[in-house]
Amino acid sequence: MGELYEVVALGLNLRTAPVSGDVVSVLPKGQIVEKIGGSDRPDWWRVSTSVGRMTEEGYLSSKHVLAVDPKPSGFRFTFLADLTASFARVQQFVGPYASLYGSEMLPQLNQVLAKYGINRNTRRFTHFLAQIAHESGHFRSLEENLKYSGERLWQVFRKYFKDEAEAMSFDRQPERIANRVYSNRMGNGDEASGDGWRYRGRGFIQLTGRDNYREIGRKIGVDIEANPDLVASDVTTALLVSAAFWDSRKLNAAADKDDLREITRRINGGFNGLADREKLLKRARSIWGA
Repeated sequence: MGELYEVVALGLNLRTAPVSGDVVSVLPKGQIVEKIGGSDRPDWWRVSTSVGRMTEEGYLSSKHVLAVDPKPSGFRFTFLADLTASFARVQQFVGPYASLYGSEMLPQLNQVLAKYGINRNTRRFTHFLAQIAHESGHFRSLEENLKYSGERLWQVFRKYFKDEAEAMSFDRQPERIANRVYSNRMGNGDEASGDGWRYRGRGFIQLTGRDNYREIGRKIGVDIEANPDLVASDVTTALLVSAAFWDSRKLNAAADKDDLREITRRINGGFNGLADREKLLKRARSIWGA
């Protein structure tokens, strides 16, 4: 596994050979690269990086990069040892929806996982992946689907309606449904406030409720309480939110104990979807190990 570095120049040439080789790409400031070797020229390294949906290798001047997230003693899971192979494993787990995100997300994911210690071992990583896979409908969507039929509303959310006829009157009306079932809890106002819809489930972890948006927004330094749609529209924010929520519920410790039920309870408030979460955990472990 190579060391990770961040480009600090405004534009850094990635070349086919040190000093005077042809330019492969111009790397922007903030680009993450992995050092995979040295060269016969002082201060020139061979690196690998993701540019768009391609993995590229070449040489750059080490004077224009800085080390990021220094490797700790002990194990750390990382995608960057081989982006192509890593993304193939992600595709195997995620399935057809992997193309919605792309291999260029992997360096970002590494940084987010490292920040919250989720990649300290594969047990944490696979539990995390199983939970966000279930919560996002196997990565199909970053926004909660609230298009319930009246019949399904009466089955699932019966306590929020005075009778079956009232539930039927909400048939496939997502905004009305959210404002009814999420009102007066999780920091939301009453039904008329619109908070239920405004703070509906979004992101890989399906963050829900004004209190959670405020808490996690402060944790990641983004005002998602004022801009809740960011959690569904910006993948980087969605990743940060998921990891920060995981951290806020102290789920690394539960993952270290391999306690799927407790992790599910802290995320879901109960055990909904437990069988699917367990199936996803087994799939993740078959790909990345236990």
